[in-house]
Amino acid sequence: MLVSPKPKHALRNILAAGAVLLLLVILAFAFRSQILTGIADYLIVSDKLEPADVIVLLNSEVNTRPFRTSELYQQGLAPVIVIARSESTPTVDLGLVPNDTDVSVAVMEKLGVPADKIVILPFPGGVTSTFDEATAIRQYVIAHQTHRIILVASAFQSQRARWIFEKVLAGLPVTLEMAAVPYAGFDQTNWWKNETGLITLNNEYIKWFYYLFKYR
Repeated sequence: MLVSPKPKHALRNILAAGAVLLLLVILAFAFRSQILTGIADYLIVSDKLEPADVIVLLNSEVNTRPFRTSELYQQGLAPVIVIARSESTPTVDLGLVPNDTDVSVAVMEKLGVPADKIVILPFPGGVTSTFDEATAIRQYVIAHQTHRIILVASAFQSQRARWIFEKVLAGLPVTLEMAAVPYAGFDQTNWWKNETGLITLNNEYIKWFYYLFKYR
């Protein structure tokens, strides 16, 4: 015959569990900055860069990525910059706004990168994801016997970008170096205080889990 625990013991267990939960909440609040910074740090991969055969610029973030890419080129870290052409949206097709790739190229040329040192890779329909860009770069690597790549990606994107590029380039004798580009207005130490930072990190984790599921 089963005997129900005494009410006093049950109450004691509930109070103990509540005390532990409260302690965890207090600790999480006290160390919230370290915890939130760690959540962002996990996404960031930034290598000590060495001279490479090519600098690969990922599309988007035109106010940061092409600027950093131009700096790396001016430092002599690679003789050529490669970017895959981005998909054209309906507004691009109407001539109302430029294609992201064209904006990035214009920024780099404005900053002194010679036009003949920028290679725009064609891609059926234009690239729409980091996976598409990795696929386009794989074709370039094979055609040009490339052995070392500097990959320019935004900070929170860098972990996912490295993962998918290494997966797509598997089997090729290529070394990948990550150049993680800081964001304008926030970084891993304060992203939760900035609306754009909050959205950017949230979206990146969604993409990261999606990539792990789709391309595993």
